[in-house]
Amino acid sequence: MKKSLLALALGSLFAGSAFAQSSVTLYGIVDQSVRYTTNSDAANHSQVQLTNGAVTNSRWGLKGSEALGNNLKAIFQLENGFDPDTGRANQSNRLFGRQAYVGLSGDFGAIKLGRQYTEGFNFFGDYDPLTIGNYTANAWPFFLTKFRNDNVISYSGSFQGLSVGASYGFGEAPGSFTKGTATTNSYWGARASYETGPFGFGGVYQEVRDQAGNKQQMWGAAGKVGFGAAKLFAGYIGGKDRTGSLDTTDWLNARAYTGGGTQNAQANPRKDTIGYIGLTYQATPALALTGVFYGDHIKNKNGVADNGGNRYTGVLLAEYSLSKRTQVYGTVDFNKVTGGVQTELPGKNNQTGVAAGIRHIF
Repeated sequence: MKKSLLALALGSLFAGSAFAQSSVTLYGIVDQSVRYTTNSDAANHSQVQLTNGAVTNSRWGLKGSEALGNNLKAIFQLENGFDPDTGRANQSNRLFGRQAYVGLSGDFGAIKLGRQYTEGFNFFGDYDPLTIGNYTANAWPFFLTKFRNDNVISYSGSFQGLSVGASYGFGEAPGSFTKGTATTNSYWGARASYETGPFGFGGVYQEVRDQAGNKQQMWGAAGKVGFGAAKLFAGYIGGKDRTGSLDTTDWLNARAYTGGGTQNAQANPRKDTIGYIGLTYQATPALALTGVFYGDHIKNKNGVADNGGNRYTGVLLAEYSLSKRTQVYGTVDFNKVTGGVQTELPGKNNQTGVAAGIRHIF
C-alpha cells in the first residue's frame, strides 16, 4: 500500500513537471453574416443568405508547444473550419481541413510537417488590405494561391525584418521524384519579404501539379506603407494554369462556357494578370475602415485560345470593436466582368453584395 502511494506521488510529481513546460490552447472564431446579393443566378434573381464572415471563416483549433531546451520547442496545430449556420465542416468535410501539422521551432525558425497554408497564401495574407477575404466576391484574386496543400514540409523564419518561407508538398505517387514522372497534387513554393519602419515589400512564387503533371503557376509581388493611422497596399499577381482547375471550380465557373473554339487548358493555359490597390484606416480605437480595388486581365478563359476579358472588383469594409474579442461589421462589394470572363458570374455581367455580421474570437 505504501509503495503504491509512493508511486502515485512520484508519478504526479513528474507529470506536473512535464506539464509545466508544455502549453495547449483552444482557440477559434465564430463569424456569421447576413448577405444580400444581386444577379445571383441565371435568371438574375437576388439572394439573401446567412453565411460565414466577410473576411474571416469560422474555425476552432488546438495549438501547443513543449520546451525542449536551448530555445527549441516542439509545436503542433490542428484547425477545423466550419459553417455556423449549419454546423457543417468545411474543406470537403475534413476534421482539421484548415491546418494539421507538427514540427520544431527555435532560433533557426520553424519546420512543420502536415497540411498547411501555401506560400502564396502566407505572403498575400500579409499584403492584402482584407488579409484575403472570405466571400468569393472579395477573395477570387487569391484563388491562384490554392490556400492550403496536403503532405507539406515547410520552413519559415524571421530575422531582423526579413521573413522567408519555403515548402514542398509530396505527390506521394510511385516515382514522384523521378524526372518526367507525373505526380498527384505535388506542390512547391517560396516567399521572402522585408519590413523596416512603416515600409514592407516582398515577392512569392509557387507551382502545383495535377495527376497528369500539368502545372498551375503563380507569382507575385506586393508592398505596403504606413502613415499615421492609415496603411496603403499595392500588389501584383500573375498566373498560368495548364490544369484547367481554375475554370472548372465552382468559384470561377458560375455558368457553362457556350462559345466556339476548342477547350484545352494544356494547349491554351489560362493566364491572369491581377493588380490591386487598397487602404486601411483606423478611424478611432474601435472603428477600422478598409477599401480596395482589384482588376484582372484574363487570357484563354475556359481553355479557349484568345478568349479573354477582364474582371473588376471594389470592396468597402467597416469593422467596429465592441470589445477586444467581439466585432460587428458591414461591407459592400461590386463585381463586373467583360468578354469571355462573363462565365464567372451566373447572370448579368455585374453583381453587388451587401452584408452585415458579427465576429467573436475566443
